[in-house]
Amino acid sequence: MTGSVQYVYCIVPASFAASDAPHGIDRTPVRRVARGMVAALVSSLDASEYSGDAAAERMGDPEWLAPRAVAHDALVTWASDRGPVVPFPMWIMFRDDASVSSMLADREEEFSETLDHVREAREFCVRVSADRSALAAAAELMDSALADIEQQAKVAPPGEAYLLRRKLMEARKLAARDAAARIADQTHQALSGSSRSAVARATAVSREPGVLLDGAYLVADDKYEPFREVLTELIAAFQPAGIRFDFTGPWPPYHFVRDS
Repeated sequence: MTGSVQYVYCIVPASFAASDAPHGIDRTPVRRVARGMVAALVSSLDASEYSGDAAAERMGDPEWLAPRAVAHDALVTWASDRGPVVPFPMWIMFRDDASVSSMLADREEEFSETLDHVREAREFCVRVSADRSALAAAAELMDSALADIEQQAKVAPPGEAYLLRRKLMEARKLAARDAAARIADQTHQALSGSSRSAVARATAVSREPGVLLDGAYLVADDKYEPFREVLTELIAAFQPAGIRFDFTGPWPPYHFVRDS
């Protein structure tokens, strides 16, 4: 196969200036294809390398994929630093500019609405995690009934004390599970209150061990300080028990656009 395919990185407003855009995948120049109120940032890739079965095989090779993923993300991040974007996942390609333009025409209203939604806002991610001992410590802080049962066991006769200790063991297991759900919910609700949009990507029932919450938050530029203050308060409340908070961003709004 000869010729080229048109690789789309993201959607931007039609007024977006791309003349100083960094190079894209394989150091190809990035240009703007506009239609109506929106535009796509694209570059031309060698069709012989990026089409067909051979391309599908290469895309499964981490060493081949890594630099291309970095180039894709770098271009989208550059664009998001300059205005609202609708990021595309990797490997969205079209036959030619006319096909890109047709896609823009079909989805102009959708893209315009999304650009308005993410305008002057950035994505931040918060992951909350804990091991068993941290959840146990958090449960003790959050559930005063555990301390009451323990105190009763200390002064009770031997037989009753044994039953109370068994009760305490089961209560602690339940309290740890409850603490995980409560911490995840409280954190997500508090951060959502300072966000334009929020997505809980994982919860305490996630398959990934130890993850209580994996949240993404679309934060308006003028709401960043309130958002950060809420996060600081949550860390102060839960970190003494060993709960871990990982805060990353800003990112392009990957989790707040429809699948492209």
